[in-house]
Amino acid sequence: MLIVSRKDAESIEIKPGEGIDLQMTLADLFSGGPIEITIFSANNNRVKMGVQAPEQLSIWRKKAVAA
Repeated sequence: MLIVSRKDAESIEIKPGEGIDLQMTLADLFSGGPIEITIFSANNNRVKMGVQAPEQLSIWRKKAVAA
């Protein structure tokens, strides 16, 4: 499980992991189970959450785009 804190308007990305065959079907990608997101805390403009996903998927903190 990846635990991340995100501010207002920040994101995470969930995509196929390195070396995964991009021709895999959704059934193949999720054969290890669903994506599960658990919220641990939320205050002001920040949320702390855990993200658990099948090993075929990778989870990344998406970099904020400078205005």
